[in-house]
Amino acid sequence: MFINEKICKKCGGKCCKSYPGIALPKDFGNNKEEIFQKLTQALKSGKWAIDWNDRKKEEYFVRPAVKGKENLIFDHSISGECVFLTKTGCKLKYNERPSGCLLLEPKSNEKCKQHLSKRQAIEEWSKYKDIIIEAVINAEEIEISGK
Repeated sequence: MFINEKICKKCGGKCCKSYPGIALPKDFGNNKEEIFQKLTQALKSGKWAIDWNDRKKEEYFVRPAVKGKENLIFDHSISGECVFLTKTGCKLKYNERPSGCLLLEPKSNEKCKQHLSKRQAIEEWSKYKDIIIEAVINAEEIEISGK
């Protein structure tokens, strides 16, 4: 975990303004049922999205939504500001932040180093494709039945 509020505050969260951090399955729980439940709730909130590298190969991963694109369960935005970024920093507590955020090493020259690649995240999520699809279906059903 790399946290340096001083460096991040100085730059104003440029990383977070350009693209949300990537989440790993463990960010949602320790077993499939817990991951399913928490991912469903996250997608239902409209503040999280499923993104992909290659949709035909089902290379999915989860990340916070981009501002202005909340409530899109599937979003492949190339860039955009993280929905959790505020004027005073991230609204999430450290233990609630995606692994991609915690594994971003702040540098004073603003050339921060990411220690979690999209490819690594896709590999982790590949073990949970069924959970992703079920969570999406469940989140959409909850949304529809709530009308």
